Amino acid sequence: MKKELLPIIFLAGILAIGCKNDHDSPELSPIDTSKVKIISDVTSNPAAGSWMTTTGEVTIRLSDVRMTAPKGVVLRSVDLIANGQGIMQKPFSGETLEFKVSLDNYITKGRVNFALYGNLIQKDSRDAQIIIADNIQHIVFAEMPEFDCMVTLDINVKGRSSTGEELDRTFQVSSLDHFTIAVPQSEIYWTPASGTASTLDLTITASAHASSVNSTLEATVSRLQWNKTDKSSPVIKMEIDNTPGSLNSAKLGLNVSTVRYGTWEGVTVKEQNCEYFYDVKES
Repeated sequence: MKKELLPIIFLAGILAIGCKNDHDSPELSPIDTSKVKIISDVTSNPAAGSWMTTTGEVTIRLSDVRMTAPKGVVLRSVDLIANGQGIMQKPFSGETLEFKVSLDNYITKGRVNFALYGNLIQKDSRDAQIIIADNIQHIVFAEMPEFDCMVTLDINVKGRSSTGEELDRTFQVSSLDHFTIAVPQSEIYWTPASGTASTLDLTITASAHASSVNSTLEATVSRLQWNKTDKSSPVIKMEIDNTPGSLNSAKLGLNVSTVRYGTWEGVTVKEQNCEYFYDVKES
């Protein structure tokens, strides 16, 4: 039985090799890729430009492929390339292709550029490649840079009671985390010695400092803006009722824009924007 199969297997091998060699023969004219156009949707998860670690995974998806080409030209397969090196190839049948790449199998660290190349075939022509998408870039670190942004509020409270007593108090609070700035109710609200005070005038001045806690990358604060204003300014003035909960009802928030840049693990990072948003809450 084995002896009968051997000639068939051998013949199939000759045909396969012969076919491959025919398409690679220098005597054949190459496919004119200038007449081939491929339009497609290419997405990357995480999104292109993301920072990753060597333990991460990238998924690149190719869908909705539309090709215009001379008669007989077929998109046979698609190669995924990383920094000029072929990583994997998948046959193309018209359906969505998904390439999942575990970075620790291919990439140590640094800047990596993914690209998709289409492999074209045509009868009596040499095979050719065409770029479908390129420069799908990610930055890969062995240790992910971590950043911190500390916000400080200088709060001035002014009030006047019905009997003429005046309040002019200034205090300072700092952010507890990346989401909240707690303001003690005891510092905001006021009980006059005589009479009543129905409202308070607040002037809040924000300052912020950003830095990386584990890398040599730099971080600077580029903009401070309160969500109640339409301009970039660290200062906001507002009137609230002299009743606990009034500041919370105002739903006051601070946007902090930062810029990250520098060199870490041999990778130079150009300026990258990062946004923080802090809710101001009574405590």
